[in-house]
Amino acid sequence: MKSRLLIFSAILSAMPAIAAEGPLRDKALALSASNKDSVLFLSAVVEIEVTAGDNPVKKEERKVEMLGTVIGKDGLIVVSLSTLDVASTIDGRVVNGPQGPMKLSAKGTTKEVKILMPDGTETPAKVSFKDTDLDLAFIRPEKPESVKLTPVDTANSAPMAVMDDVIVLGRLGKDLSREPVVMTNEVIALVTKPRTFGKIATQSLGMPVFNKDGKFLGIGINRFSAKGDSESQGVAPSNVVLPAADLLEAAAQAK
Repeated sequence: MKSRLLIFSAILSAMPAIAAEGPLRDKALALSASNKDSVLFLSAVVEIEVTAGDNPVKKEERKVEMLGTVIGKDGLIVVSLSTLDVASTIDGRVVNGPQGPMKLSAKGTTKEVKILMPDGTETPAKVSFKDTDLDLAFIRPEKPESVKLTPVDTANSAPMAVMDDVIVLGRLGKDLSREPVVMTNEVIALVTKPRTFGKIATQSLGMPVFNKDGKFLGIGINRFSAKGDSESQGVAPSNVVLPAADLLEAAAQAK
C-alpha cells in the first residue's frame, strides 16, 4: 500500500499544472479554505477471490486506501468503486494464458471500512451502495451523529463545457502528511457516448471538480474498456469526471 501512495504522490507532482491568476486563483483558494476537509482518505480491508478458467480459486486479503468526497449532510461519502473493490475491475475480463484466453471470475468482500479524519483519528464506516457501471461506491459513518464532516455544496452545480476552467480539491498521501491539495486546470474534452463524461488534464480520482465560479461539476472516476473487449485488457483505465447530475442520481439510491 505504501508503494501505491508513493506512486499517487509522484503522479500529483508530475501532473501538468495551469498557473491560476486573478479570479480563478482567488476562487480556488476560497474553495480550498472552505472545503479542504470535504476530501478525505478512507481505508478498507478487502478479501479478493479470483478464478482463472478452470484453475483453483485464489484468495487474498489486502488493505487499501482511497480518496473520497463528502457529498451529504448525513456524512455520505463517494469514492471510486475501483479503488475500493479491486475485484470489480477484474471480474469478467479475459487474459491470455499458456493455454490460450482465460476468463477471470473475481469476487470482493469488504470486511472493514474506516474514514481517516483530518485530525488523524479513524471513524468506522460502512458501504451503503455500489454502482458498478459508474464506478461509484457510497459510504457512511456507522454513527453519523458522532462525527462532523464537511460536505461540498452539490446543489450548487453546473454542466461542463470544453475549455471551462476547473478547480480540483484533493489530498497528498500519507508520506506527505495527507496535506490538502488544490489544483486548477481546464476541461479538454467531453465524451458523449455511451454517456457524458468530462476529461481534464489533471488527476481527479475520488476528488470534487468545480468550475471557475465554484459550482460543483462532478467527481473523478475510472472509466474501463468493455469487459468483452479482449484487445483492451492491458489498457489502463481512463480518469474522467462524472457529471454532478449523474452522481446525484446514483447517490439517491444510497440508503
